[in-house]
Amino acid sequence: MIIVETPQEQKEFLDKFNTHPSIVVPIHNDLDAHPFITDISFLYVRIESDSYIISFNHVDCKQIEIDLSQSTTNKWVWNKKSLLQTNLGIQNLFDIQSYYFYENNRLYNLEPKEEQFLSHYTRKGLYENLGKTTPIMKWVEYLDLQFLDIPFSFNTSFVNNKLIPILSEVEKIPLRVETQKFIDRWPQSQKYLYNEEYVYTYYNTYTMTSRPSNRYGGINFNALNKKDGSRNCFIPRDGKIYLQFDYDAYHVRIIGKLIGYDLPTTSVHQWLADQYGMDYDESKGRTFRILYGGVSEEDKEIDFFNKVDEFIQKLWVDIEQKGYLKTGQGRIIKLEWIENPNPQKVFNYLLQATETEFNIEVLNELKLNNLPLPLLITYDSFMFEYGTDMNTDEAKTIKRILEKFGFPVKASWGMDYGEV
Repeated sequence: MIIVETPQEQKEFLDKFNTHPSIVVPIHNDLDAHPFITDISFLYVRIESDSYIISFNHVDCKQIEIDLSQSTTNKWVWNKKSLLQTNLGIQNLFDIQSYYFYENNRLYNLEPKEEQFLSHYTRKGLYENLGKTTPIMKWVEYLDLQFLDIPFSFNTSFVNNKLIPILSEVEKIPLRVETQKFIDRWPQSQKYLYNEEYVYTYYNTYTMTSRPSNRYGGINFNALNKKDGSRNCFIPRDGKIYLQFDYDAYHVRIIGKLIGYDLPTTSVHQWLADQYGMDYDESKGRTFRILYGGVSEEDKEIDFFNKVDEFIQKLWVDIEQKGYLKTGQGRIIKLEWIENPNPQKVFNYLLQATETEFNIEVLNELKLNNLPLPLLITYDSFMFEYGTDMNTDEAKTIKRILEKFGFPVKASWGMDYGEV
């Protein structure tokens, strides 16, 4: 184990780092803090049989300035999304956990004693009294990260190259809160406030369908209730409003795309209500029951749902033969990973995966066009901050990009999240 401190040690390290594949494990100052607002204490880097400690903010080591952005070789990194939120600029990153999860349907787990090392020596912050180099060096030596010879998997490419980088960008945008309202609603989350009036989101990408959950600091951002006032404490910054775009009948329209059925450009729920001979609100309940519970014989009398059922049955036969579900982006979900699989459940997995892939594509399109990214993504809606002094041209362009796959969105706005 080499602690890189002197100019000669830096040169020798960079010569290898820039020309060899390596494993990179970032250790943040405070694991309780959001990765965007806490510094990297040091990097553990393994190159072939050699291991290095690169110290940036550690009480036991000399602090160094080093340019890690010039390497063109592959870097297997522990938590790529967090590392992208630093200013280290390391290129060609491959997320170890994503590779392991999407090949094995479980995260790479450390042995209990190694978990204790990590918890004891980093949980309270490496820059504080527990941050000693020797125990950390012992911990990283226990890691069995033998990934250097593993070829990059196409099963991971969408997640690694598109989903993780764009969600890392979204996570860097904080949500402003009315402080007292926030504390009254989530007193246990007060310690996660940044500058007393901001909170950050954190998207977990390690789900079977890649559909990210969004829970951080004791708050489930995907389940904030509009009716109980939970959203009202989230407010835009001065001079801005919240502008939200919601997809109309998103899952129904995705299904139409999957089965090649032309749905109306007007309200799909109203169109289905007319098919059922029901009022609008009652019909939505029936639609959700069909989509997530299965198509009955009565439902098959409606041409759209008859074709949905035919698609589901063909999909099931194909998956039983192959042993896996393949998403539009080529990701493989093995049938053996799905608990008590059946045709409807597998279809719903495909639906969630397809939704996620469409969402990530439009987010990347926004970034490529230098347009704002949303502060918050909740499956079928995207919430932005929009300047009150701006014209509507940018909003129209955002709307056009969100609708690029043929899924119309509805716009709403408000001065707090509960209003939109």
